[in-house]
Amino acid sequence: MAESAPGPRSADPLLRNRPYQAMFWSQTCTDLAEQFLIVSIAWAALHTFGGGRLGLVLAAWAIPRGLLLLFGGVLADRKDRRAVGISVGALLCLLNLAASAITHRSELWAWLALAVCLGVLDAVRLPIGASMLPLLVDRERLVQANRWVSLREWGAMTGGPALGGALVALLGSGGTLLTAAGMYALSSVLLTLLPPLGRGREEARKPVLVELSGGLAFVLRHRRLRVLLPTFAMANLFVLGLIGVGIPLFAKEVVKAGPQGLGILSGAFGAGLVLGTLLCHRLPTRWQQSQRVIFGLFMVSDGLLAVVGFAPNLPLAAVAYAAGGLAAGPAATYYRTLLQALPPEEYLGRVNSIARATSFGLEPASTAGVGALSARLSAATLLIVGGCAAAVVDLTGLVLSSRRTPTEADAGSEPLVCAGAQDG
Repeated sequence: MAESAPGPRSADPLLRNRPYQAMFWSQTCTDLAEQFLIVSIAWAALHTFGGGRLGLVLAAWAIPRGLLLLFGGVLADRKDRRAVGISVGALLCLLNLAASAITHRSELWAWLALAVCLGVLDAVRLPIGASMLPLLVDRERLVQANRWVSLREWGAMTGGPALGGALVALLGSGGTLLTAAGMYALSSVLLTLLPPLGRGREEARKPVLVELSGGLAFVLRHRRLRVLLPTFAMANLFVLGLIGVGIPLFAKEVVKAGPQGLGILSGAFGAGLVLGTLLCHRLPTRWQQSQRVIFGLFMVSDGLLAVVGFAPNLPLAAVAYAAGGLAAGPAATYYRTLLQALPPEEYLGRVNSIARATSFGLEPASTAGVGALSARLSAATLLIVGGCAAAVVDLTGLVLSSRRTPTEADAGSEPLVCAGAQDG
């Protein structure tokens, strides 16, 4: 494979790194627009068709996203990421304009076609966004940059739906979708401020499946990635269903707290995530490049999820769940950074798409599995058993990460040097 030109990384502090700032605010627009889109589509489809067909529309959105994510990673590695990002933002703008008209109609095929197109664009957008950052920020500031990216994402996931709901109440679904269209357009405009983020020279392209298999082979050859990705995916198999199904059941059946209790539990975990992410750059610098520390922190977080199952009341459950979020915050930031720092530039898109595909691919299986088990086991037992199982998987990753062979050498696995708090 031909060598690629080094990305236009900047050694400037983040506040003076204009390409990073442009990318950050572009993705902020995208994150908020996505939340507005989800709320608008869900509310409009629910009132047009009811719950059953709403599920069909959401499935038509999720399935192509999960199936095509790996191919989106190939595209990210073959093309100028900036140009692809601008194009995806423009297409999302047009789709939201179309959606604002579709919400006033009752033809199911139009809703399904819209959902499929959104899923296809998500499959391209996600690996493109994940592979831009390491090309704009030097390695000393990569953890710090990811800290702000994580905070932005937590903020959008927490506040975005509430703001989207308020906009739907004020403007209706159509008006909210027009707002989202404007934000996607602004996102594309901001990306034009970036330098080109593609390969430095033209080369003979291989078939897509060959490049995809090359990305999978790279992960299997890489000493750290071949432990990191499958172990994290296996832990997700237990955790995602517990968060999506186990925690709501626990709030309803065990602590008898109702929807307010569920809100308190979810808010406690979110607050822990935010606080842990804010504090992660204060932790020892050597932790930021240690795969063992990442698995150790995830093990603590998943163990505390099991502790929630033992809690006799809502306050104690909220404290344990918040502590789990506190441990997960820095672990998630360091994990994201490793996925950007370990592979060379020409594999960034594929490695990050493989990581995303395992998460998106396992979530339905995890949620369905926990839902089926909930008919036989109590919510508390589900949390205890599932949290402990995930912690055992994390412990396995920690042990495997400790094994080193002196003759092993992995491309792109040089130590990651991380900044302190100077960019905060």
